[in-house]
Amino acid sequence: MTAIWAPDHEPNDSAHRGLRPLPLSGLRVVEVGNLIAAPYAGMMLADLGADVVKIEPPEGDLGRRFGPWQGEESVFFLAVNRGKRSEVIDFRSDTGRRRARDIVADADVLIHNLRLGAIERLGLGEDEVRAYNPRIVYGVVSAFGADGPYAARPGIDIVFQAESGMISVTGEDGAPPGKTATTIGDYVAATNLVAGVCAALAEPGRPGRRIDVALRDSLVAVQGGWNAIAFHRGGQPPRIGTASIFTAPNQVFATSDGHVALAIVSDHHFERLCEALDLPDLSATYPTNDDRMQAVDRLASVLAPILGARSTEHWMELLDGIGVPIGRVLTLPEVWDDPQVRHNEVIVELEHPDAGTMRVVGSPIRVDGRATTSRRPPPTLP
Repeated sequence: MTAIWAPDHEPNDSAHRGLRPLPLSGLRVVEVGNLIAAPYAGMMLADLGADVVKIEPPEGDLGRRFGPWQGEESVFFLAVNRGKRSEVIDFRSDTGRRRARDIVADADVLIHNLRLGAIERLGLGEDEVRAYNPRIVYGVVSAFGADGPYAARPGIDIVFQAESGMISVTGEDGAPPGKTATTIGDYVAATNLVAGVCAALAEPGRPGRRIDVALRDSLVAVQGGWNAIAFHRGGQPPRIGTASIFTAPNQVFATSDGHVALAIVSDHHFERLCEALDLPDLSATYPTNDDRMQAVDRLASVLAPILGARSTEHWMELLDGIGVPIGRVLTLPEVWDDPQVRHNEVIVELEHPDAGTMRVVGSPIRVDGRATTSRRPPPTLP
C-alpha cells in the first residue's frame, strides 16, 4: 500500500522514542466528520497510532465556526481534532472527487457522521468505496439509525438525551427534568464506533466490515442500570438526584466548605462509616443494603448535619483513610491540578501554529504504561 500523505505523528515525546509502536501504527483512517462524534472517534484512533486524514470542505468542519476562540481557532474544534492532518476537498469539482477517491483507496478505515444520503452525494457511499477498496472498514455514526422510520431525522445531543430517556431520570424528584452538562451522546457513540472499528480491524483476513452506531442507541445502552430497574418495576423509575438506584447511602452531601460524594456499596463500608461517625445504632438498624434502600431519606437526614459540620478535607482524611468510598466535588480547574490527574497525563499542552500553547484533555487509554495522546496539534485549515 503506497502512502499518499506524510508519515504518522512522531512518538508522544522523546522519552517514548524506542518503545514499540502504538497498536494502530501503520493503519490509515479517513475521517469525513462534523462537530463531535466522528471527529472524536478519529482523534481516538490517532491517539492509538493511526494515520488520520480529515477531509474537510473549503469552509471547513462546522465545528470550526463555534466560539469561543483561541487566537483565530475555535476551542470547540481544537478539543476533538488533535493528531490529524486536514485535506480540503471541493466535492463540487471532478478534481476534488478524484482526490477524495485516491485518499480513500489507500485507507484501511473510513468513518463519517454525515446525515442520511450526504456521503453518497459526495461519492463516498459504501458501495462506491467498496468497489475499489473492498477490505475497508466503513464506520458510520448516525442520529437514530442507518435505516428505519427515524433514519432521516436530524438530531443533536439534547435531542438524544431527551429521546433516550436520560433526561427523564436526571435531576431531583419533583423538579423539572435535567440533562448532563456534556454532550455525552457524541462521546459515547464515538467510543462505541472505535470499539467496533478495532474489532473489525482485528478480524483475520479483514474481509471488510460496515460498523454502524446510532447516537440515541448509545445513550439507551449506557443507561443499563436505569433500564434494568424500569424492566423490573414495569414502569418509569423516579428521579433521585445524586442518589443511587442500587445502594444507599450513595449521594452527594454538603460539607462545611464544599461537597463530597459518599458511596456505600457494601455492608462492610456501612459498618466502617457508622463506626467512624460513632453511629452504632444506625449500623444495627440497617445492616443490609436492602434495609438501607428502604430508608434512603432517613439515612440522609442523619448523615447530612454530621457531614455538614466539618470540612471536605476532614472527611476525606477520615473516611478515605479507612477505605470508605468518598470523593470531593471538584471544579474543572481543581481537576486539572489534581496530583493523580497530573500523574496520568490527562491534561496535555500542545503547541498550535495559530492558537499558540493550548491545553487539551488527553487520551484516557494507556498502552504498555505509556500515555497515548498524540502530540500533533489539531490541523489548521489548509
